[in-house]
Amino acid sequence: MLPATSGPTSSTSTSHALAAPAQRGLLNASGDALSPGAQRAAWSGGAEAAGLATRESAPAVATPRASTLAASEASPQPLRGGDAAPVSREPGLQGQVGRLQQGLEYLDRLAASMQQLKGGLSATLARQAEPTAALNSQVDQLRQLWSQRSRDAGGRVDGDLQTAPQDGSSRQRFKLRGLDLSVLEQGGRETLRLQLPGQSQEGGGKSVAIAVTLDGEGTQQQLQALTKALSPAGLTVQTQGQEIVFSVAETQWPALRDGMTLRGEGKRFPSGQPVRALLEPAPEAMQPQRWDLKDAAGQRQALGQLLQAQPKVAKARERLSEQLDAVASRSATGLAPAQAGALADALAGSLSGAEYSDVGALLPALRGMHRDRVRQLLAG
Repeated sequence: MLPATSGPTSSTSTSHALAAPAQRGLLNASGDALSPGAQRAAWSGGAEAAGLATRESAPAVATPRASTLAASEASPQPLRGGDAAPVSREPGLQGQVGRLQQGLEYLDRLAASMQQLKGGLSATLARQAEPTAALNSQVDQLRQLWSQRSRDAGGRVDGDLQTAPQDGSSRQRFKLRGLDLSVLEQGGRETLRLQLPGQSQEGGGKSVAIAVTLDGEGTQQQLQALTKALSPAGLTVQTQGQEIVFSVAETQWPALRDGMTLRGEGKRFPSGQPVRALLEPAPEAMQPQRWDLKDAAGQRQALGQLLQAQPKVAKARERLSEQLDAVASRSATGLAPAQAGALADALAGSLSGAEYSDVGALLPALRGMHRDRVRQLLAG
C-alpha cells in the first residue's frame, strides 16, 4: 500500500491554503513524532482489509525388526475405494492448505499467550503490586511472538489481525502524508512523480517511476487515475472518509517505507529534487513493544489492548478455518457413500493386526492433517 497521512483531516479551505513550501516542510517532518494514541485516532474507523507445511513434528518411527523387514519385501496392495477415478489436484492447492494451517497454528499460540498474560496483569492490578518476574517473562514471550507474526503466520494475518484473501497474502495499509481528498480537489493541473524502490528479495531490483496527472476536476476521476497508475506496482487505493488509504504486500512494505520519493510542480507538492515520501502505517491491533508495566497505568494500558485484540484473534481464526474448509472441499475426492464405506472397511481390515510396513505407509498421509479437519470429519 502507499503511505497514509497522519493527523486530522484538513478542510477544503485549509487545503487551499497549503502552499508548496509548507507542503515541503510537512513532507520532511518526522513521522515518529506521532504518539500511538494519535496514530490510532487518525486511523479510527478503518475497514477490514478485503506451501508452508504445518509446524508439527513428524511422527517418530521406530526401527523395524528383521522379521518385519522380511515381511515387507512383498509389495503391499494399495487401498482403493471401488473403481473411483483419481481426482486431479488444483495447482498450488497444497501450498494454500499449508499456509492456512500455519496461520491457524500461529493464532492458537498467540491466543494462549494473550490469555496467560491477561490473567497475570489482572492479578497484578488486583494486588496493586509490582510486576513479578513471571509476568515480565509472559510479556517478553508475547513480544517475541508478535514480532514474528508476518513470518510465522504464513502471510495469512496482518498487523490489525485481519485475514488475507484466500488467494492473496496479508497487506500493509498506509497513508501518504500530504495527500488526501481535499488536496485532490485543489485547482490547477499538476503532475505527481513517484519513485518506488525495487522489490527483489535481495533488496535490489529496478526501481519503478510513476507519473500521475492531477487536474483538480472530479475527485473520482483522479482516484481512478491514481489507482490505474499504481496498480502495476502492486499498490491499491481506497478512501476512508476524507483520507486516501493505500496498501501493499507486507513483504514489500519495508523497502517502500524507506525508499519511496515524490516530486510535484510546486502546487500541491514541492518541485525540484525529489523528497522522501512520509508513509504512515495503519496502527496494529496491539503494540506490546511499547508497553511499560512498571506502574498501574502501564499495566491497565496493556490489559486494555489485550481485551480489544482477543475478539480479533477469535474472528481471524474463524475465518481461516472457513478458508481451510473451502480449500479442503476442493481437494476432496467426492466418493459416493458406498465407495467411502468400502474404503473404510478395507482400511479397517488392513490395519487389523497390521505389520510395521502397513502402518508406516499411512504416516505421510496423516502428517499434514490439521486437527480442525479431524474434528470436522468426526463431527460429520
